[in-house]
Amino acid sequence: MTTQPFGTAVILLNAQDEILVGKRKNAYKAGFYGLPGGRFNYNEPLLDAALREVEEETGLVLDELTYIGVVRETQEEYDFIHFIFATEIEKQQPQLTEPDKCEGWEWVPLDMLPEKILPGHEAAVNLFLDESQLADVVREDN
Repeated sequence: MTTQPFGTAVILLNAQDEILVGKRKNAYKAGFYGLPGGRFNYNEPLLDAALREVEEETGLVLDELTYIGVVRETQEEYDFIHFIFATEIEKQQPQLTEPDKCEGWEWVPLDMLPEKILPGHEAAVNLFLDESQLADVVREDN
């Protein structure tokens, strides 16, 4: 399947106002933390892609997500567009379903994000907190 230079990031929030983040490995910015998400497949509906990525990465099967906004992040070779969604998780617990891509999932307080978090995903959390809908993350070396 062909992938596009855009994808999704999903904010999963638990009852303690913590969000789910995973430490990346063998991928862009390995060692950084990120939200569940990933690239869209060609011709895949936005919501379907977000739900698929969450299930693939965490094993969580969700029924619905709330649209939060869009983050444009300049990366090494192109602008990457993140469509941001969010939902609350009540009883389900994430599983490590892609150990080759993620070291593990952990819940962190919204106001205590890891220092090394993907810039586009940090902007996604800020959109969620600020209730704004658009953000640009420009590489500092541009």
